[in-house]
Amino acid sequence: MKRKLLIFIFCIATDVSMAQRSVAITIDDVPNTALFEADHFSSLLQKKLDSLHIPIAIFINEVNLGQPEVLERNKNLLKSWLVKDYITAGNHGFAHKNYVDTGFEAFKDDVLKGEVVTKELLKQQHKELRYFRFPFNGAGNDSLEQTKALEFLKEKKYISTPYTVESEDWLHAILYDKALAEGNKKKASWVGAQYVDFTLRLFSYFDSLSIKTYDRPIAQIYLCHDNKLNADYLPVIVNELKKRRYKFVSLDEAMNDPVYKSPLYYYGKNGFSWIYRWIPDGEIRKKLMRGEPSNPEIQKAFEEIDKKR
Repeated sequence: MKRKLLIFIFCIATDVSMAQRSVAITIDDVPNTALFEADHFSSLLQKKLDSLHIPIAIFINEVNLGQPEVLERNKNLLKSWLVKDYITAGNHGFAHKNYVDTGFEAFKDDVLKGEVVTKELLKQQHKELRYFRFPFNGAGNDSLEQTKALEFLKEKKYISTPYTVESEDWLHAILYDKALAEGNKKKASWVGAQYVDFTLRLFSYFDSLSIKTYDRPIAQIYLCHDNKLNADYLPVIVNELKKRRYKFVSLDEAMNDPVYKSPLYYYGKNGFSWIYRWIPDGEIRKKLMRGEPSNPEIQKAFEEIDKKR
């Protein structure tokens, strides 16, 4: 009897460890028109994604399309993203305004203004705009503000888009761009390697946390941005995750995981992972956040240049 019980426990543990891990890749602040111009009117990130053959969701800030003199050119850049079969489009607010700071009326205006060009271009491709991601992932200072915003999004037929893994690529990108601007390729390579390593450590952490909490790996949603760093290193991260046998899924498929129907227990300014927001006990949440991987070297390097800025 004891032997049978041990075999049963072993089988359960094996099933959990071998369960399919999956992730949807999402990219915010598209299109990066400044980088597009700097790269001689070419999107290197887009070209790299073409070669990966995985689903991608992009979240658009239409303010990036610029003034009338460059609007048509940049609309064509946005269109070049939206025509691709592997791309799902999302609204990220016209000017990336933080709802926590602006209040409801300004938030509402930013959502509506941020869909005009995107919807026009998507209609040509027989696609729909169904997803919205809060800029800075700030969904309101309290439960009342959050409920008001979510009800508005639902009324406009938007799905509020969470994330579970985010590795501060924006911070790494500042260091990376600075190193490249200074011609310090060795420093740039170091920053890129740190970004890859940190991202993979976070995936390991949040996968282990999901197994601990839900007895299975949940469908992760990774958040990163349209920048030079990801043009050079997002393919590396994708290949490393493939080695770990991750399945790359669409945002639609990831959101079908029942975990994304979980109630939210956090209201406030912090834009951290939804895995923490689903935890009812605030003290447990804080404890788990303290256990999250960090990178003191990168943080120190960023703080040094931030002081100079």
